[in-house]
This record gives sequence, structure tokens and C-alpha cells, in this order.
Amino acid sequence: MINSFNEDLKEASNYHGHLCSGQVLGVRMARLGLELLGISNPKAYRDLIVFIETDRCLADAIGTVTGCKIGKRTLKVKPFGKMAATFYDIKKEKAFRIYKKFNEYAKEGQDLVEFFNGFSDKELFTIEEVRVKIKQEDLPGPPCRVEKCSICHEEILDGNEIIKDNRIICKSCNGEQYYEKK
Repeated sequence: MINSFNEDLKEASNYHGHLCSGQVLGVRMARLGLELLGISNPKAYRDLIVFIETDRCLADAIGTVTGCKIGKRTLKVKPFGKMAATFYDIKKEKAFRIYKKFNEYAKEGQDLVEFFNGFSDKELFTIEEVRVKIKQEDLPGPPCRVEKCSICHEEILDGNEIIKDNRIICKSCNGEQYYEKK
């Protein structure tokens, strides 16, 4: 790895805004995933996608260490509420899912880095080699397809449209919106 653990941790906690358990675990998890895939310079490697199963602190640390970003379509958040991530090498078609094995945290006032460094990766994490099912529309790069909703007329990117009564509609017009118009 180009950066040391401490350099990665400093960058991650600066980006996140503070040092917390999620930062330490995320940095460790990201470094382990990269090691398993044989990626030593992640920010220059263009064929890595990471699926993160939480939208909490862990996500910021993993994104910082791997260089993966939502806007580049290389960081995918799956809100499963789990301290887990899958590291997928597109070119090698190889993937590893890593998740936190136990529910133990540092006590109030205890040094977080010291606490988690007291555990090996094998003690902290479970590693599974997995196969990732990914559609062409979900890969990095420009949109594969752009459709237009027949109701609101907004663009719909990359296969996210719904065909209903032989019409193309977006998920919002299908009743799946997270917002309410005033």
C-alpha cells in the first residue's frame, strides 16, 4: 500500500470530521479488501467498485482509503445497516465481502486505535469470497441509457425506469418517492 495505516486514518478522519470507531474499522476493512485484491495504489486503480452496506461512518473511511466515489459510480451504498463491504475488481472479476465479526467497542475514554489494533484482521472480520452480480447500467462510465418519464418528463438514467401500461415512468411517479411536493 502506498499510504500507511496512520496516513489513511488521518485522511479518513479529516474527511469525516472526527475520529471514531467507524473510521478505524473502515480504514482497516478497506486496507484488507485492497490487500485481498492485490491493489497497492487504489486511487490510481480504475477497476474497483466497493459496495458498502451502511450509510454511517464506515462508508466515509472506506471511500477515502479506496478513492471510490458515488459520483464516479465506484462506491455503491446498500443501506442494509451492516458493518460490511464488498470489494469488487471489475477486471479480475474477483470480489471479497468483509464484515465486522463481533459487537465490541472501546470503552469511554479508551484510545480507539489502540483498542482495535489489539485485534488481528482475522479476529475483527469475516472474509468471504463472493460473486458480484452487476448490470452493465451499474458500471462506471457515462450513462448506458437515458429515458424520459411520460408523466413528469424528467430524465431517467441507466435502467431505472419502470414500464407500466406500455409507458415509461420514473420511480417517483410510480409512488416510490422519498419526498412530498408542497
